Amino acid sequence: MPTASLTFFYFGEDSYLRTLAQETVALHHAVEGYDRAIVLKHDTDAGPFEMSKRAEEAADVVDLPTRANLVKYLNELAGSGHVTDLFIFSHGLSGRFLCSNGTFGDNGWVTDRYLQNSVLPLHLRAVWGCNCYGSSMNPTWMQLGAKVCAGARYVNFYPTRWAGFIKRWKDGERFGAAVYRSDTALVHSPAQAFMLADAATRAKAWDGGALEALAVLGKNPSAERYFTRCWIEPDEWQAGKSGKQNMNHSSKMVIMGERTTTVNTRLSWMVHQGRVMP
Repeated sequence: MPTASLTFFYFGEDSYLRTLAQETVALHHAVEGYDRAIVLKHDTDAGPFEMSKRAEEAADVVDLPTRANLVKYLNELAGSGHVTDLFIFSHGLSGRFLCSNGTFGDNGWVTDRYLQNSVLPLHLRAVWGCNCYGSSMNPTWMQLGAKVCAGARYVNFYPTRWAGFIKRWKDGERFGAAVYRSDTALVHSPAQAFMLADAATRAKAWDGGALEALAVLGKNPSAERYFTRCWIEPDEWQAGKSGKQNMNHSSKMVIMGERTTTVNTRLSWMVHQGRVMP
């Protein structure tokens, strides 16, 4: 069966520095090596460091990251018999991730209910997303025909695990191994350093001070106060754990499906009551 990649890229209207960080994602790895590649992404200007242009130039189709387009191309690929890998780069909440309504900055949501009501049976091989709470949509991807999928447990503090994951995945590693081996200290360190800077910047918002901000990665009341007021829900906080440990727990990529799947695995699907079954 021919292979395809469908890349959904939309973070909305962030600050310039965040936009720059997003646009320097090595997105071309989501495109190259497939028989057909579709990128859903706005044309944004992040200056000379923008790397996502390479992905757009290599893609067969570039279109807007709307929920209608996501459904359109998922259904097209299903109809043409492609085995598809879906990569999601977006912000997320439980059961949904951010999309464009057609104009950059005009935001909407792709919800699990919308997908369940709009998508035909699919030949999804793998789904990987950096969206927060991505694991909440794992059951939907499985219902729609995915062999394996992975998403963050809660807030994803380490979206840059993408580089390690996609290299390992395309090199033929098992999906589960590619996900877990991409979760390294080298990825954690920059994000944890950002938390220290963020805590100092937002000190008043969480009733902290400059000295307290230096302690938010440790095991102390300041860490709990900062993370539960600025990042995660109070019931998501792991008592007795440090700020670093809570970042790791929140960001854990939860896998559902056949984690031994590789890009070389011969796959098959069957249709049962109008839905694809692995």
